[in-house]
Amino acid sequence: MEGFGLVLGGGGAKGAYEIGVWKALLELNIPIKAVTGTSVGALNGAMIVQGDYDLAYEVWTNLSIENVINVEKEVVAAREGKKRVSIINTIKNLITNGGLDITPLKEMLRRIIDEKKIRESNIDFGIVTFSLSDFKPVELFKEEIPQGQLVDYLLASACFPAFKPHEIDKKKFIDGGVYDNIPLNLILKKDVKDIIVVDISGIGLVRKINKKDLNIIQIKNSEELGGILEFDSERSKRNIEIGYLDTLKVFGKLKGYKYYFIPNEEFEEGKKLVKNMDVAYLKKMYDFLGLDIGAKKGTTNKIILDKIIRTLHQYSNGKLLAESIYPAMLEITAEQLGIERAKVYTLGELAKLILDEYQKIITSENYKKNMPFINRLLLTRTQLEFDREILRTGFDNKVLISYDADIKEKDEKVKRFRRFIAMTFPKIAISNMLIAILLDMKQKANE
Repeated sequence: MEGFGLVLGGGGAKGAYEIGVWKALLELNIPIKAVTGTSVGALNGAMIVQGDYDLAYEVWTNLSIENVINVEKEVVAAREGKKRVSIINTIKNLITNGGLDITPLKEMLRRIIDEKKIRESNIDFGIVTFSLSDFKPVELFKEEIPQGQLVDYLLASACFPAFKPHEIDKKKFIDGGVYDNIPLNLILKKDVKDIIVVDISGIGLVRKINKKDLNIIQIKNSEELGGILEFDSERSKRNIEIGYLDTLKVFGKLKGYKYYFIPNEEFEEGKKLVKNMDVAYLKKMYDFLGLDIGAKKGTTNKIILDKIIRTLHQYSNGKLLAESIYPAMLEITAEQLGIERAKVYTLGELAKLILDEYQKIITSENYKKNMPFINRLLLTRTQLEFDREILRTGFDNKVLISYDADIKEKDEKVKRFRRFIAMTFPKIAISNMLIAILLDMKQKANE
């Protein structure tokens, strides 16, 4: 059977993300040949091999802490205020007294896991756990697990250190993550050359995997997924959606750094927009910030420009190409304005949302309240007075982004304000500039 190997890492409640990955793989018709998983990755892997996405989605989107840990009475009492103890303290107390009782999780797995289906599936399946009794890791594929004990070994793999160790045949087991949280080496025991690795361990913790003669595709969560024991239906729904969108992006069906764009003709238009920026137009951008094109290296002007370029570079997936500048500016601005990221946009749709948000801001009471102070601030006589006052006061980012977004602005006091913002808050400066560009484009389109 041809197909990919799928490696699912551990992460407790974050595991809903892996169901989103599965959703995307199904949509992309990517065949899975083998699955290996540790901890929650083992539980999700079993459902994937079982082949029932709808069941997995239903389980995750209805999951609560009470479905995993036997603290129902204590939790209910704490929520109703009958006991002066928080849910977190209740869990801490139970851990101290020998570990959390995961009987509810065990009962749920016995209801939803179909051992016969998993064993008969053409998809191979392996898990990792750790034997406390023998003090060594245990790696097993489904054919090595005794009949009738699949759920037990799943529980052994997912027995988080805070849980009571799971016992099988008088031996105690704990979470396989203490040995190998992302069981890539396990899947290499099978004849698999194309491998998808799903890592939900945390933001910015991508492991560089270099294996000769292997095609390894890494999928990493693009935002925080919550706590390991944060079992909540709404959080699970969002994590599933993020997993789905991240996977589509990895396989080239969507573009973007933090946001998700349909890769349509607008990207070519964005490329043309940047390529058509002649010297006069670039001079407008410099003029917007009050920069001197001929400034020498090391000056404030060069430092400001360097900060802006570095920020754009970050939001261009490390490749600041002509076609990536406009999308990068859109993403930075949308992020600063708090526009929802877990959706699929065209560049035009996101630009419209940005302008809509801008209109809301400049007509808001908060904006009107801050305007007099900004105008007074612009009248300060020295740069030092200006810097001290703005740092002392602080502003709502949305006010700074929206202030005087006019590409034709010539007032030197406003330029000084923009230079300070660019030096201190480059994302805000880029957002202010992007709105000015969008307003200018809109005006020209209406002429």
